[in-house]
Amino acid sequence: MVQRIKRRTAEWWGDSGKESNRPNIVSMIKNNTLDTRLAAMIWLLFEKGSSVIFASEEKAAGKTSMLSAFIDFIPPSYQKSYVYGPKFEKPEQEDGLLKTYALIPGISESGEANLWDTDVAKMLKWSSDGDSFGTTMYAGSPEGVIRAFSEKPLKVPSKTIGTIGAIVIVDAISTGGRSVSRRVREFALVVPEKSGKPKLITLVGWEPDLDQYIFMDSQSAISNLSKHLKLNPGELEAEINRLRRRLEAWITIGTSTTSEVRKAVNQYYINQ
Repeated sequence: MVQRIKRRTAEWWGDSGKESNRPNIVSMIKNNTLDTRLAAMIWLLFEKGSSVIFASEEKAAGKTSMLSAFIDFIPPSYQKSYVYGPKFEKPEQEDGLLKTYALIPGISESGEANLWDTDVAKMLKWSSDGDSFGTTMYAGSPEGVIRAFSEKPLKVPSKTIGTIGAIVIVDAISTGGRSVSRRVREFALVVPEKSGKPKLITLVGWEPDLDQYIFMDSQSAISNLSKHLKLNPGELEAEINRLRRRLEAWITIGTSTTSEVRKAVNQYYINQ
């Protein structure tokens, strides 16, 4: 049976249903799933109302956990509409809120919670009118995400695919025995083109030989990300650093549990 779960802003909608079992962004930074600058960049996407897809080839890579954790960073001025099931209906906009985030467990033909078939294009068309979505997909690269949308059975038009925002690729890496570490491998921006498929611009990539992230600070990367976030290019780094300093402050003072992180984010926006 298809269910719709709306505005459960204080609950987690992941596999366990128990908030205490869910990692948060601070804990993910501490276990090296991502660093503070990358976390700040993704936070800025949610703050500015960008759609974001977390993708991986594997089931247990942590994409749902990461999406669930970043839901806590959506500003309280945005409405959260939780969508469960293969059918998409346009969320009702609450009075006084700036825009709506449709939060979808996944885009996949398997799993009763996931969105699929013609309703994927329906959701994307809805989001292209000014609202946003967050979801997960099975794909090992940003190019794989684009192929999944453009090829059968979805066959979403290129113009519509160009509105999907950003793609975060997450990997699960075996460290020997039963130990598994998770890491963001690539962070890419989807840039619409006037004709043909959208362009992908890698913003951040993991370099295993150097054991560090490589941030693409080219003029093209800065210009396109700034345009996507509706910022002046000169403002972009300052905005990233604003959120990065806040994350580092929470780490320093010992903010650690999921509920503490959520409260800290809410208080941050109240004080703005």
